[in-house]
Order: sequence, then structure tokens, then C-alpha cells
Amino acid sequence: MEPLELLRAKISGFPGYDGDLDRRRSDEYVRAYLGEALAELQARSGMLPHDLGERLDALLLRLEFSAPRTFGAHNSVLGIAPRQYDGEIAAEDLATIELAERAKSITVETLGAYLDEVTAELDRRDAAMRAAATKS
Repeated sequence: MEPLELLRAKISGFPGYDGDLDRRRSDEYVRAYLGEALAELQARSGMLPHDLGERLDALLLRLEFSAPRTFGAHNSVLGIAPRQYDGEIAAEDLATIELAERAKSITVETLGAYLDEVTAELDRRDAAMRAAATKS
């Protein structure tokens, strides 16, 4: 299955990437999916060591807001051609969803490494979105 098909199988109503509105909604769906998984992990974990609690809180905050530079509307205002999507975004979104699904198996002992993985994946996802925004 292609990444977009897998995303649509995992997230009911996943809009895809055809237009600016669909891309924004897809971004929201992916961030919300991971955010919910992290919030459940946080609730299940109880009192966390201070450093892990701060890292988890920072990730939850990061997931609440989109990065406006990644969307075509921002580029249109700047007079840049709208971005083209090739599938890298869907692949990164799918990797993000798969990380979210692993949250149920994470323990306090493995939380630090998991948060490292989540941060790295979100960085890759943001980079892919920025790269797509610059393609003409």
C-alpha cells in the first residue's frame, strides 16, 4: 500500500494533499493523532521525572500549532510558486502515525529514547514540508 492509502486506512476522513485546505487539514490530523497518543502516554505514566515531563510538555505544545511557512498560502503571499507534493510528506506523516501507535508500549524507562525518536521524526517531517514548499 502507498503511504497515502495507509494514512487513509488509519485515519478516517484523512483529506490528503491536493489543495492548501487539504494539506492544512492533513497536517492537523497528523499532529492531533500524535498529540492524543502522547497525552494518553503522559496520563498513563503518572508523575514523571522533571526532565522527561518538560520534554513531553514541549512536544505536546509543538503539536498544537502548525508552522505557517510550510503552507502554499504563505508562499502565495510572498509571490513564490505553490509547492508540489511528491509523496515524501505522506511517508513522513505515516512514520509519525506509526510512532504515535507505539506510544501504548512505552514505559517510563523507555520514554526518553521514545521522545528522542518523536522529536527527530517531527524534525524530518517539518524539513520535508519546507522542502515541498520550495518546489515549483
